[in-house]
Amino acid sequence: MNTINELDNKLLNRKEIIISVEKESTPSKQEMIKEISEKFKSPEETIVIEKIEGKFGKKEFTIKFKIYDNVKNKEKYETVTRRDKKKKIEEAKKAEEEKQKAEKAAEDAKKAEEAKTNEEKENTESQSTEKEEGKKATQ
Repeated sequence: MNTINELDNKLLNRKEIIISVEKESTPSKQEMIKEISEKFKSPEETIVIEKIEGKFGKKEFTIKFKIYDNVKNKEKYETVTRRDKKKKIEEAKKAEEEKQKAEKAAEDAKKAEEAKTNEEKENTESQSTEKEEGKKATQ
């Protein structure tokens, strides 16, 4: 991994870097984010890969990426694609559904517990009334 160009953009609170990498096949963005975070000692959430370029027949790839100072700046300056927006909405819906299921399960468990305690109370009451009736019959 060779650094070709490194620019410190203080206005947008980020570093804009171009590196060269030798791989057998085109590297995935996730794979490169992991390697970049290890090399530049920054969290994966603050890295945005702009472009992965390869020349035909060569095993060398040029990667353009940005490393933001923090996640807040990344969210502020990076555009969110429609696909990413859609994923976030779907994840939020799934999380809401799971939350509702968990609440419903908790409610059902609470109702079952209440029903069980009510049955126990009824059983103890019926046993005590039977004992009282038994005492009256013996007298």
